[in-house]
Amino acid sequence: MIIKDFKQVNTSDPSVVAFSTSINLFNLKDIIYPHEETSDQNLITKKVLNTTPIVLGVYFENTEEELIFKNEIYILDGHHRFEYITKNSIIDDRDVILINIEQVNIDCYNSELLVEKKVFLNKIFKDFEFSTKTMHNNMLIQIDSTDYYSYKLRNIRELYSYKKELMKNKFISPIPNNTDTTKSIIRFSALSVNDFAKDYIFPYKSTWITPRFDN
Repeated sequence: MIIKDFKQVNTSDPSVVAFSTSINLFNLKDIIYPHEETSDQNLITKKVLNTTPIVLGVYFENTEEELIFKNEIYILDGHHRFEYITKNSIIDDRDVILINIEQVNIDCYNSELLVEKKVFLNKIFKDFEFSTKTMHNNMLIQIDSTDYYSYKLRNIRELYSYKKELMKNKFISPIPNNTDTTKSIIRFSALSVNDFAKDYIFPYKSTWITPRFDN
């Protein structure tokens, strides 16, 4: 894909390449892929679509006089707005940030514990025998800086499916990584860009990606 009208954006990390532009997201919906699910209730309205730009991760091939990148674009921030645009066939150009997906930092989206720690530890041991014994597969749940590993979870998709189950059953609840809480913080092994795929979507609130553009 080629973009000719754009401007460079300064980020909190000068090494991260990012640009702002406007594009027709609806017309490009077949090459734009979500990496995580939306919540059951999408509260987005047309009025708030342009409050902040949708952030798209791309694989740049050229960033000089024009932007050239692969026709494989991942939503990094703005899943609910993109869903609203596609469901309502909104064909207006929308402000977006195009960022080098290979340069962003992908962290786990924090969760806070909704039950007693002992109850949670018993739950994850019963389900998948999580313990403090280090495993080679590195599938872990961190509870207040203590790591618990499971040999029964084979990959990151299985781990995050379990995270979804724990959220659904009210053991944990997502909380922004820049928000303080008095409750215990629960974290999972972080995804990498190599985990993103056209044909797979991770659960709601799986990732906390920086730099951010929602301030």
